[in-house]
Amino acid sequence: MQQYNIHFVHEVDSTNRYLKDLLRTQNLVSPFAVFAGKQTAGRGQREKTWESEPFANMLCSFLVKNVGTVSDLSKLNNAAVLAVVQALQGLGIKNIQVKWPNDVYINDLKIAGILIENTFSNGVIINAIVGIGLNVNQLNFNGIEATSIRRELHNKTEVTDIMHSVYDAFYHFLIQSSSILLMGVNEVLYKKNENVTFATKDRSEVYTVRAIMANGNLKVSQNGNSLEIEHHITKWIK
Repeated sequence: MQQYNIHFVHEVDSTNRYLKDLLRTQNLVSPFAVFAGKQTAGRGQREKTWESEPFANMLCSFLVKNVGTVSDLSKLNNAAVLAVVQALQGLGIKNIQVKWPNDVYINDLKIAGILIENTFSNGVIINAIVGIGLNVNQLNFNGIEATSIRRELHNKTEVTDIMHSVYDAFYHFLIQSSSILLMGVNEVLYKKNENVTFATKDRSEVYTVRAIMANGNLKVSQNGNSLEIEHHITKWIK
């Protein structure tokens, strides 16, 4: 029987913050994860909030020790999104895609998001906290374009079973090569070879999505020219 090193909590502000606090007081080893029934201040990228119905979804953070350097960060993200993809595929769900840089979509609706936070020392990542929010049994999203496992399968799913599936897949993917993970992500890339509008601080541009690159940037094309864009300074519009 598979052994899981998972710390279950009833309610937290965010699982990422809770795990960071644990690291300050305990000598944690990886694999290790925090799983919460309810988040009161869940976060997504760009300081957005992650809205989640209490006790209906998978809200967790995974610890990874001694990741490497900044160049290794994209591997963490790819392992996380592919872990979600594999767990969903295992349930028989179709049309799963990875939306750059760190979301998982089904039929143009968001089902999961990733938020990674790191601790550095002399340019080396000592600890990485990989937060994953995955919609499992939630049905109402208050007008947000989102979906859940329950919406796709039309029945309830045990959240802890999903947690175990993602846990297994995530730590398995971490021992795979970066090139294999990158290939896997690009096989299910959202809007691949389609035109998408992206915005920077001062303008919007339409690019054709081509591939996620090894450094985590997105390769796009425009008027026959190949370019790469960074998610820290570029926002996906539509």
